[in-house]
Amino acid sequence: MEKITATIANLVSESTAHLQGSKKVFLRNADTPTNITQVAYGSFKASDFCEMHTHPTMEECFYFLSGNGIYTVGDQKITLQNGVFVRIPAGIPHRLEAVGDQPLEYVYFGVATE
Repeated sequence: MEKITATIANLVSESTAHLQGSKKVFLRNADTPTNITQVAYGSFKASDFCEMHTHPTMEECFYFLSGNGIYTVGDQKITLQNGVFVRIPAGIPHRLEAVGDQPLEYVYFGVATE
């Protein structure tokens, strides 16, 4: 049966693909017959960042829960705080950085475009 529920307290924390921050994955591509690559809770410690990068065949969406940060998407800098949503189209360079002294926490998902 396909995975239909998850509890964050029961998920294992793991490193992100960008080697900064951590994530707890609610749903992986193998758990669903859709184009979702993953749905996860993520956290960056104060001053954590990931370098500018792209995903040629994946769109990402982030909803920020707490903390502060800067998301550079293409040539636009977006100020992050509780309640901000950011969509990153496939192929657009982006960089995430936590600023301030509190962790930057968010929920995000990716969707394969091909």
